[in-house]
Amino acid sequence: MTPFRRFLFTAVLAGIAVTPVASALAAEPLPVALRIGDTALSPQQYRDVAAAMQETSGSASFAEDGDQLKQFADMEVLAAHARKDGLDQDHAVAAKIRVAIDHVLAQAERDHLYAAATVTDEDVKQRLDLHANAYDEYALSHIFIAIGPTKDGHQRSEHEAFLKATQIKKKLDAGADFARLAQGESDDAATAKDGGELSPMLGMYVANEFLPVISQMHEGQVSNPVRGTQGYHVILVQQKTVATFDNRHKMVESVLRDEAVDSTIAQWMQNTPVEFNKSTLDGNTVK
Repeated sequence: MTPFRRFLFTAVLAGIAVTPVASALAAEPLPVALRIGDTALSPQQYRDVAAAMQETSGSASFAEDGDQLKQFADMEVLAAHARKDGLDQDHAVAAKIRVAIDHVLAQAERDHLYAAATVTDEDVKQRLDLHANAYDEYALSHIFIAIGPTKDGHQRSEHEAFLKATQIKKKLDAGADFARLAQGESDDAATAKDGGELSPMLGMYVANEFLPVISQMHEGQVSNPVRGTQGYHVILVQQKTVATFDNRHKMVESVLRDEAVDSTIAQWMQNTPVEFNKSTLDGNTVK
């Protein structure tokens, strides 16, 4: 666990009521799943803590991860001594605790808004109807011909770049291997070594100048040279998965929920005055 995550969890745990599970009124003491000094966690408290720890460590149970248990115990012992030493009252420490707790609460509220957002099947279908290309998935390769400085140190004009890209397209139409041409001709060093192959992407992440072109192409088709911001691209559509309600329902629903969350937060911010007066800090020591 990183120092920040350890601190963050300690701060969050400070806001959880972890009390001795034995009750003076009970005939028998309640079971204790974990005891560290004077702190005892009931089975449910332990499960809650383990679930919180899993988010930062990936381990769901201290019983399965002895190192995780030791880290937690070390943290609890240090935190207990910090409280005895009054460190939780130090203004700098208290400020960090506030930031950490507010961070967790803010994320919890965002998760709550996300779960509470109303998104119907009709909402999903409408989004797909209006923005179908945005949710299509493409596996693309490209050969990039730069305008300006080239990888061999020359200066290429726009006209020269267009002519070269056109010549490459003619070679491909005549049966040349796309990957081999990309390795030898592409000015995109990051992808040339892989035959011009790009990571699969949704249409919404494809640059605006390319999406109208590739959305009309079929698998295996190579585009004419397309002007980008820095040069010309010859694009191969290796694979295209068209968005449908069945294969994109969960994704679109998630996008719509995120949009609903952002809209609510934006409205709250509009109704919440935020002022910062820097002049009050000049020459003053915050206490």
